[in-house]
Amino acid sequence: MDIPGDDEHNQSPGVLSEKSEHEPAEFDPESLGPDVPSPSDSDYNGEATGLFVRLVIVFNVALLALSLGPMLAYFEGQVDLGIRIFLVGVIAFSYGTFRYVKFERERKSDDEEGETAETTDTQPDSAESGDHNG
Repeated sequence: MDIPGDDEHNQSPGVLSEKSEHEPAEFDPESLGPDVPSPSDSDYNGEATGLFVRLVIVFNVALLALSLGPMLAYFEGQVDLGIRIFLVGVIAFSYGTFRYVKFERERKSDDEEGETAETTDTQPDSAESGDHNG
């Protein structure tokens, strides 16, 4: 009777089974790869996460309606229902795009406000005193 894996016990150990002098005595799985970073409180934005989940749902509905509407109109002959479902998809896609663009603009304006506040706070005093000497 031939058992898979049974042949390995009868053969002499090969070159690959020999331990190197650089190998540790025991294998530590924690030593593999980089450390996994933990998100800090400042990296987490609850508003952005909530908007992301809502937009995923909106775009999924839009994709379903944009594909299902024309199929109903063409294959089933239900043109009125197909057009209505397609329009729901267009409206959902438009809303999702509008909300995403609005969020990006708000985020950019917040970043720009933060950068201008940092640059005005970190202006050297010599620049201000140079204007008075003119």
